Amino acid sequence: MDTITQWLETHDRLSGWAQFAGTMLALGATYLTAFIPIWNRKRQLRKAAARLLSHGYEVLESYHRTTPNFLPVTLTLRGGALAIGGVIDEIARFPIYELDDQGSRSLARYLVAMNANLLAARLIFENMAATVEGREATEEERDVLLESLGQRMEFVRKMLAGEELQRPVWDDVKP
Repeated sequence: MDTITQWLETHDRLSGWAQFAGTMLALGATYLTAFIPIWNRKRQLRKAAARLLSHGYEVLESYHRTTPNFLPVTLTLRGGALAIGGVIDEIARFPIYELDDQGSRSLARYLVAMNANLLAARLIFENMAATVEGREATEEERDVLLESLGQRMEFVRKMLAGEELQRPVWDDVKP
């Protein structure tokens, strides 16, 4: 190290360039230490958003796959509404405005759409629980529940796959 210092002192024109290079290296290290925590936070937020989307799909899929195996009763329907409500609460607490992308196909929009679908599914569960109070649901009621869960799940699957989503069209409603 002493020989390098002596050589730079004897070549004073090069020592300015060495000082410049050292300064730029220190500046780069300063920027990295300042921005690495921000980059890590953004990466963690993206991973957490993807995890929440996965949880939303999983709760819909779980009830869609298990409901055909039994006739729902009030207790199972209210339990389903509580499970869906837990994921809704998780998504509601997530800071979506801290995500980088706020575009039409962004994680933030997907989380809002997932939350709306889960709210609709919870409403369906709660409504059916009130309807079948004190008895088992009929096969027709179970099929209605399955169809509505299937529609919610299909919408979420298409959304997560990046497919083009169409607005629903009801035949009996005329503008």
